[in-house]
Amino acid sequence: MSKKTPPAPLVTVRSPRKPSPLRKVARLGATIVAARVAADTGKKGVLGIVAGIGAKRLIMRHPVGALLVTGAYMAGKFYEAKREIDRKRNQKLLTDRSDEPVPIESARKKSATDG
Repeated sequence: MSKKTPPAPLVTVRSPRKPSPLRKVARLGATIVAARVAADTGKKGVLGIVAGIGAKRLIMRHPVGALLVTGAYMAGKFYEAKREIDRKRNQKLLTDRSDEPVPIESARKKSATDG
């Protein structure tokens, strides 16, 4: 009696590949940007959740999409920061005894209530 070897399986089963460190960093970055996009878009609504999910999927699937979404997000942040700096620069300021700038309107209101 000879022993028969079992036939070779039709499909080979391999263990899943470990994600590379680059993939882990990409996933973390995509999650952060998607959360920020969701927070800025809809504040707490369904639109924000959908925007965040779409941004993450676009970032993870397409390198050009990652550049587009992240670039647009960063450009928006820089634009808002520049507007805030320009607004503060154009505001008329006075200095009080503590050497801190005080807007003229609030100084006038304060002096009117004091006197």
